[in-house]
Formats: sequence, C-alpha cells, structure tokens
Amino acid sequence: MAGLAGLGAVAAVVAIWHLPAWMYPAAGDAEARATLQGGLLTATAALTAVAGGLIALDETRQANAETKRANEAADVRERAANANTHVREFYATAISLLGSDTLDVRLGGLYALERIAVDSPADHRIVVEVLSAFVREHARPPESDPAGTPPPPIPAQDRPPATDVQTALSVLGRLPTREGIPRADLADAHLPASRLDGANLSGARLSRTNLAGSTLLGTNLSGARLHSANLTGVWLADADLTEADLCWTDLTHANLHGVDLTGARLDGESPWHGPAVVTSEQVAEAKGNADTALPPGVDRPTEWTQP
Repeated sequence: MAGLAGLGAVAAVVAIWHLPAWMYPAAGDAEARATLQGGLLTATAALTAVAGGLIALDETRQANAETKRANEAADVRERAANANTHVREFYATAISLLGSDTLDVRLGGLYALERIAVDSPADHRIVVEVLSAFVREHARPPESDPAGTPPPPIPAQDRPPATDVQTALSVLGRLPTREGIPRADLADAHLPASRLDGANLSGARLSRTNLAGSTLLGTNLSGARLHSANLTGVWLADADLTEADLCWTDLTHANLHGVDLTGARLDGESPWHGPAVVTSEQVAEAKGNADTALPPGVDRPTEWTQP
C-alpha cells in the first residue's frame, strides 16, 4: 500500500510539469494552467503524506512483529526454565522419598521418578541410573546369618525381592524406549523369584545377576548381557533373547519354550567366559538360527539352519 501511494506521488509530480501545458497550450490559458498546477501540487502533497504515513505504519507493524517474536521466545525460555526448575525440585523430592523408612513413602518416590523419566527425556538416563542403583543396593546377596540365628521360613537365597525392589524393577521394565538410553544396570544383584513378565530389558546389564526361579514370560532381553547369570528354574517362555550374551549362564531347569535365541551366544567366548549350562532338550523348545552359538555337546535342532 505504501508503494502504491509513493508511485501516485511520483506520477503527480510528473503531471505537475507536463499535464497543465498539455491541457492548456494557448498563451491565454496561463491562469487555467496555474490553477491546475496548484491542484496537482495539493494532490501530490496529500499522496506524499499518505505514503509517509503508510511507510511509518508498515515500519511500526514490523517492529511490533519483531517485538512479539522476541517476547514469545522469551516466554518459551522462561517456561523451559520454570519446567527445569520444577523437574529439579520434583527429582530432589523423589530422591529424598527413597531414603524413607516407610514403604509407602519409598514407593511414592519410585513412581515419582517414573513420572520424571516419562515427562522429561533429558532426565531419563539419570532416572535409570538411580533406579538401577536402588535395586542393586537393596538386593545384595544375603550374608551368612550369625551363629544361633534361627533360619527364616524361606531360605534367604530363595525369597523374592522386597516390595520396593520389585516395584523398581517393574518401573525399569516399562519405561519408554529412547535412543541412547540404557534400560537397566542390575549386574550382581540378588533377585530370585522376581516378576518381570513382559518387561523391556533390551541391552540391560545382568551379568552375574541371580534371577533363579523368576518369571520372565515374554520379556525382551534382546542384546542383554547375561553372562554368568543364574537363570536356574526361570520361566522364559516366549522371551526375546536375540543376540544376548549367555556365556557361563546357568539355565538349569529353565523353561525355554518359544524363546528366541537367534544370534545368541551360549558357547563361551574365551577361557574366562565358558559355555552356558543348558541341555539339548531345553534348546529344542527354543527358536534359533545359524548364528546361534551353542555350547559343545548341545544338539542343534534340525529346524534351525545349520551354521
């Protein structure tokens, strides 16, 4: 609009000098020419004023738009800062709850950490590390009882995890999957009779973990590091163990029905990592392929592709 007004003003200036003479060429028309030139000058002044006003208005509009964008960017930064502050406060509160002597309070802390990991991708990794450390610290292998202490009704090595430890395991197993974020580090933890059905522990560190008697039906353990783990009597039916490290893993009496062992290693990679403890009968119930490395003496099922 300002451009059109400017063009009109330029056209009026040209007309001031040429139009009167063209319209009134006779010598006796001087007064008419002067009157026309005066009108054109007035029109030019008006158009110039309009053009100036429109230019100023356009500049004001652009300045307001830039100010609005700057304010919106500042609002976004402020909201992000407030959100980060809220997350930090929520995280600090959750951590303090984990140290409570009351079970219900500790459970609240665990669920608060789950909420943080779900809502704040930037804090997902630290939540996994905290939950993993919580499990390892509260699921240490049992120490020998002092002399004279009566044995518990269930041997310590067979008792299931405490409620808060089991809850932490469940939270780890259902956290969202994000690239570059590990699932869990439960190496050396004592977790017999755990319930991890359907959990996602893909790539988890479970070296030397005692999961004897646990149920892991349909659990995703693809790529998990399970070397030297105790999986005796574990229910692994339909679990995903593709490309898992099972060297020196004890699978005695483990239920492997429908387990996917595609690309898994059970043969032992070195003198420090021997073969898994497993039978041909157990392997026959599982699925595998030519890349599944079986221990010496264990027959490869005929339906598997030969290496």
